[in-house]
Amino acid sequence: MPKRVLVVEDSEFLGRLVADRLAARGYECTLAADGLEGLRRFTDELPDAVVLDLNLPRLHGLDVLRQIKRIRPETVVVVLTGHGSERTAMKALRLGANDYITKPFREDILLRSLRIHLERAELQAYIHSEAPLPPRVEAQVLARVFFEAPAAILHVDPDNRVVAANRAAARLLARRIEELVGAPVEGFVCPELRCRWMDRVREEASAPGGYEGEVYMEGPTGRFPAAVAGVERPEPGHLILALRDLTHQKALEKRYLESKKLASLGRVVEGVAHEVRNPLISIGGFARKLRRRLDGQPESRYLDVIVSEVERLERMVQDIEDYVAFSREHRSRFEPVDLREIVQQCVDRWKGRAEAQGVRVRFDKPEDLPQVYGDRNLLAELFGGLVENAIEAMPTGGDLTVDFRPVENWVQVRIRDTGVGIDPDDLEEIFDPFFTSKTSGTGLGLAKAHLIVEEHAGTIEFESRRGQGTVCTVALPVDRRRIPRGGSA
Repeated sequence: MPKRVLVVEDSEFLGRLVADRLAARGYECTLAADGLEGLRRFTDELPDAVVLDLNLPRLHGLDVLRQIKRIRPETVVVVLTGHGSERTAMKALRLGANDYITKPFREDILLRSLRIHLERAELQAYIHSEAPLPPRVEAQVLARVFFEAPAAILHVDPDNRVVAANRAAARLLARRIEELVGAPVEGFVCPELRCRWMDRVREEASAPGGYEGEVYMEGPTGRFPAAVAGVERPEPGHLILALRDLTHQKALEKRYLESKKLASLGRVVEGVAHEVRNPLISIGGFARKLRRRLDGQPESRYLDVIVSEVERLERMVQDIEDYVAFSREHRSRFEPVDLREIVQQCVDRWKGRAEAQGVRVRFDKPEDLPQVYGDRNLLAELFGGLVENAIEAMPTGGDLTVDFRPVENWVQVRIRDTGVGIDPDDLEEIFDPFFTSKTSGTGLGLAKAHLIVEEHAGTIEFESRRGQGTVCTVALPVDRRRIPRGGSA
């Protein structure tokens, strides 16, 4: 029996083209020209798959998707979106869409996506409805699989209390198994989300696809984001919940978004620098000529100001072009390096200025610190800039402390000062190009530092309060052997 596909597309030409291509491959297709018609046809026909444009008249594609997944969660939905609408496509994936394809798209990509996801849906339907247990599987074997499974699993009774928990759940929630058994499952969720959370889990767990969501959980070691999946057991009211810590994933997503933001800002500032350079050359050249002609006259002081400001802008443009060139064109040379040696040289370079300002420097370096895999010159530039910033933050003196700490497969370098500090509201913006609290400079130093740390697959974080100093922590992996951006190791 051919698979039935509903195509919801407001462009008559594109909708007909997609339907004809799918029909040629053996699919049974129907068309809808707007969101309301698409939802009506879906309700009447309950097709196996929907090809859904997101930008629809009368009812937005996201609202259509939401209703489709409420009515029949197992339906395969492939959404179509235009360039620049990836954020909306991400929302569609979170609502249950199986895939998204950007217009203009290739026919083979759409066909392949539909085929793969329809095959998966068919397999899942078989597993849910027909797949028997393997022969001769004894109860103790299944119990051991549950107990030793690497995923955190909880068995919850109709009163929302934990009946059984495996080792992974005990590790995730930082409690002993005997403490978990009998405890209300809502107690592991942060207080502001507990109200009716399990009601929603139970409502969706009864659907064919089960429940999938994210929640902040709480344990003795603090709050953390977790993914929760839930399905009903054969016994009425009993659930199986699978939990997964999302802390690392969220950190990676944050770094990815920061990288995209820096990349887009880099393109903007490159364009600005290019457009500004030529007028600056003309203004500066004519101002210098006029200053030579008016040398000694009172009006020449105005030209002195113009020339001075032009020179400042020319330096800023040069800084921008250097930053963009570095982010795109530099070639890294990775090798095992001793961080103690590199940071010591950076501190020695600024020691004279520190002493002149009354800054006391303390350098703590353990003897057994492992080497890291990095670019010596880039790391020297990174830590030289961070040490310089710390000293500049203490114009009337203070304490600068540099220490190292090995943490599993990482080496942390902490640079602490007792200077003016950073306003907490500014901490989210310190890596943005042109953001600076100094009276001079372009604010590209920390943006470049972020690029260098990202190049080394590390992390950089600041903790600070106004008037209470700053702690900058750079963590670098001991062994990071992958091809770096812009060059080879």
